[in-house]
Amino acid sequence: MWRMTKTGLLGLVLAGVLAAGPLVRAETSAQPSLEDLRKQAEAGVVSAYDALAQLYLDEGETHDPAAAIRWLNAGVRAGDPTCMIDLGNLYYDGEDVEQDGAKALSLYQAAAAKGAALGAYNAGQVYEGEAGVEQDLTKALDWYRKAAAMGDEAGMYMVAKAYQAGRGAPVDMAQAVAWMRKAVDAGSADAMNDLGTFYSDGTGVPQDHAKALDLYVRAAKLGSAVAMANAAVVYADGEGVPVDFAKALAWYGLSARNGNLEAYYSLGQMYEAGEGVKADPVQALRLYRAAAQSDDEEVRDEAEEAIDRLRGGTSDAPVA
Repeated sequence: MWRMTKTGLLGLVLAGVLAAGPLVRAETSAQPSLEDLRKQAEAGVVSAYDALAQLYLDEGETHDPAAAIRWLNAGVRAGDPTCMIDLGNLYYDGEDVEQDGAKALSLYQAAAAKGAALGAYNAGQVYEGEAGVEQDLTKALDWYRKAAAMGDEAGMYMVAKAYQAGRGAPVDMAQAVAWMRKAVDAGSADAMNDLGTFYSDGTGVPQDHAKALDLYVRAAKLGSAVAMANAAVVYADGEGVPVDFAKALAWYGLSARNGNLEAYYSLGQMYEAGEGVKADPVQALRLYRAAAQSDDEEVRDEAEEAIDRLRGGTSDAPVA
């Protein structure tokens, strides 16, 4: 069966291991009004600067990017790292202000100097060759290390990926595994999923399908739709467990409902082939059409090929 790309995190909440339910959101206290925040900001309350700026950046009646930038700059002058990062993000994205990667980088570095791990992480992203700044993977890795040293799980994960792929340092799977484990311990769902693939494939660690499945489930509970799909693959292919198409269907369904369009393709294959469910080409066609909306060109091509096959009435089995 076609295998999912084992990277990525959507950050949604898993209601149960094999059952999806509505997302439950905690009640939040009433947010200060624009006028209240403006009064606080004008009185010199630095913590109000960023909150006021975010209201000005919201689409709607309060939308005023120029005012947002003025207050973020005020926060930068006051030494507020949150304002530094958010102003840096504006320059990085180039949506409400002309894109300027150099300014973004300077602001991120200033925030990092104030102890903001996100500033260090974002500086690493800029050195990946983003926002018009020349790529320097060695510097990117240095900044990810700084973020990791501040306890940032995403920084730890990026250090692991750098050693895995040889980006900014020679390939070193021992280091990749060590950093991936640190990121797992820090709570990174991405790292749980990727370390699971290491155990699944025997990459840098002894192959251990039980550990792989455990890591996929842990990542799924944190909202990783790709980990949900990887758990489905375990049951569909019988990786260390008996083949169980019912569980595979459930995990693929969870992954799809949590936004992973690629999972629709695998569900389509199962409905077309009658794996764990009565063969249903009509339902398979619906699922393939959903998968065809994927940003992944390979998935999109496979789904469109399957659509053409079913609409043509052929009985060829899905490509494994």
